[in-house]
Amino acid sequence: MGGYAGSILYVDLTSGNIEARPLDLGFAKKYIGGLGFGTKIYLDLIKGKPDFDPLSADNPFVLMTGPLTGMRTDAVARWTVGSKSPLTGLWGDCNIGGFFGAQLKFAGYDGIVITGAANRPAYIYIEDAKVEIRDAQKYWGMDVYTVNDEMIADHKTESKKSGQVFAIGPAGENLVKIASIINNKGHVAGRTGLGAVWGAKKLKAIFVRGTGKLGVEHPDRFDDLRAELKELYDGNISTEGLRAFGTASHMDIGIISGDIPMKNWQQSEWDLFDEIGPIEYDEKILTGNRTCYACGVACKREAEVKEGAFKFAKGPGPEYETIATFGTMCLNPSLKSIGKANDICNRYGMDTISCGSTIAFAIECFENGLINEKDTDGLSLTWGNSEAIVAMVEKIGKREGLGSILSEGSAKAAEQIGGNAPDFLTTVKGLEAPMHDPRAVHGHGLAYAVSSRGACHMASLVFPVEGGGMYLPEIPELADEITGMSSEGKAKLNVACEDFGIFFSHCAGFCNLGAMILNATQAVDMVRHVTGFDYTLDEVMQLGRRIWYIKRGLSNLFGAKAEHDVLPKRLMTIMDTGPTEGSIPDMDLMLKEFYELRGLNEEGVPEREILEGLGLSELAALLYDR
Repeated sequence: MGGYAGSILYVDLTSGNIEARPLDLGFAKKYIGGLGFGTKIYLDLIKGKPDFDPLSADNPFVLMTGPLTGMRTDAVARWTVGSKSPLTGLWGDCNIGGFFGAQLKFAGYDGIVITGAANRPAYIYIEDAKVEIRDAQKYWGMDVYTVNDEMIADHKTESKKSGQVFAIGPAGENLVKIASIINNKGHVAGRTGLGAVWGAKKLKAIFVRGTGKLGVEHPDRFDDLRAELKELYDGNISTEGLRAFGTASHMDIGIISGDIPMKNWQQSEWDLFDEIGPIEYDEKILTGNRTCYACGVACKREAEVKEGAFKFAKGPGPEYETIATFGTMCLNPSLKSIGKANDICNRYGMDTISCGSTIAFAIECFENGLINEKDTDGLSLTWGNSEAIVAMVEKIGKREGLGSILSEGSAKAAEQIGGNAPDFLTTVKGLEAPMHDPRAVHGHGLAYAVSSRGACHMASLVFPVEGGGMYLPEIPELADEITGMSSEGKAKLNVACEDFGIFFSHCAGFCNLGAMILNATQAVDMVRHVTGFDYTLDEVMQLGRRIWYIKRGLSNLFGAKAEHDVLPKRLMTIMDTGPTEGSIPDMDLMLKEFYELRGLNEEGVPEREILEGLGLSELAALLYDR
């Protein structure tokens, strides 16, 4: 079975029951892996009882790899997690890199399904066929970095081979709704608050190590393709940019087009912008490069601040999204404080996008008199106040004072703060928008609005394709020249980017950044060579389409409707200066066309015949017959 480990692990934390179930080849070909496996298994688990609290024992958690995860080639180290989101109440998922996914497959498992809840802190220990639920009382309360190091050290005597840790920090334990789950300190399942799902289950971590190897169905073809791609990667400008500056390289690119939100999305120019650019990053905090399993792109950064108020030890450095949320969004020109905020988020286990955006929202509330220093425990929460921003990050992780309100995410915080606080929100379906402005690239606006998990630039390939970083000429809808500041044809573009993107990054395991230089033929061929499944491009598009409807259907099942497919007022406010001056997405046009292309009814629910035609009759029955 090329590419697959061959079994899926089921762990019930309530009963303690553990079972490894063989992977069915027919299922594998139909759903391929990652979110394909995860959404289908999740739907099957909840279909008898679809109404439950995300923080209850009734909420399953799915962790799945793809057939390319663990292959020794560039940009295929990705894997996924999914569950009902405590932040949004809808379907939530994350796409992660790092080393855990590969190690899980070496242990013999393509994924883990976690159900129930432990009655005391626990962790899951996996070493090949040995799988146990163990007491985690010792680790409860530890930050992510500490539990990672302690757990690896504690298990050294059980095997000569080191392992990988996937863990929550205090934020997850405290049920912070923007809590994340982190592998190897800096590879983060960040969005939609799934760390709180683990906290509610009293699950601190999963430790895994494996001694197995993965097979390839057509090794000669796979090796030939790898050699072809090596030539493609060598000297490629996108790859070299990522290798040289990491994702921070987008700071120099995004400022030109107006893609970078500033002052809580109120401006696209800032005199102090260069203070937090990639050159300053290298000079002020960079200490080295990091990477994911077997990937030569090495786009991850390592950073350190040795002294001063923002001192932090050498560790994972801030990515582009983090620099923007704690930097440009808050008009904060202190790169060292951004590094410190990132360090706190990683240690506590919190999503930097939601955390930084929520603090920018709170600064605007402070500016408008909706909160004051009495609410902030004396912090002057103003634009550019680096010390106050960093202090508030810690308060959120501890659920302390105003931090407790902000720990619910900005949408729920706005309800508690009251007044005109909702005017300052940048959320879609309760999830804070990532740091890419749809006024610069209109298709992003539609992608944010219709994403099942809320505002998201990773749910499809719209970000790299519309931004010009990825070219897929074999897909007719994506072969023509794309104009960013235009809404024409963007519904068609979104549908194609969703269908192929779900196959590409959310099922197969390609990285949206490192693998964006591949075309569709190369991506499909790699999966064909590894798995032996003789997919055509049309077949993988159909596969991605089926999984898109499952994701959409899950969020519909949890309450998402057409009224939620909208951008917030702040993202739809026209700029009167800067690169995006006068530009605004035509959401009415794009949504109308998208609904027609996807066969969504006026409530935003897929038509029954569409679902049944894709073999999703059970989902159709849940949506229409309940």
